[in-house]
Amino acid sequence: MKRIIKNLIIVCCMLAPVFLLAACGKPDEIDISGYADQKIEISGIGDGPVSVTIGDLKQMDCATVTTESTSDKIGEVRATGVWLNTLLKPYGIKQKQIKKITITGEDDYDISLRQEYLKKHPVMLAFGINGKPLDEDAVPCRIIIKRSDSAYWVRRVTKIQIER
Repeated sequence: MKRIIKNLIIVCCMLAPVFLLAACGKPDEIDISGYADQKIEISGIGDGPVSVTIGDLKQMDCATVTTESTSDKIGEVRATGVWLNTLLKPYGIKQKQIKKITITGEDDYDISLRQEYLKKHPVMLAFGINGKPLDEDAVPCRIIIKRSDSAYWVRRVTKIQIER
């Protein structure tokens, strides 16, 4: 009996990491078909402005994170999208190297984040919230910054300007 219990414990210990990785590693599947072709213009990363579609973002290494706004205006959200570092990697740029980034929404609402803030707060370009496509008032993407004021969570992002 002791041998059976010992073997059972060994098998459980061996399988636990597999189950944890399966549960934690896969981003939510978001249907972006209604806005996949919408573009975000990014300046400061190439020779000229670069356009990226939401469909392009979804083809990258995506993640799903759960966070809450520190201002309690929005509450807890589960966001699916691409980390800014993932978007910048093909250009040889890391978020912590950016001196300033300005993110602008379609309604001209914008935020500017400086290097000291960017070093500590990973930025996500989210194309899905709580396992669903973005609401019409948030497409093509929404900025999510874990445990930050939701005033930084720009909706309807159309432009990102990077200063290095």
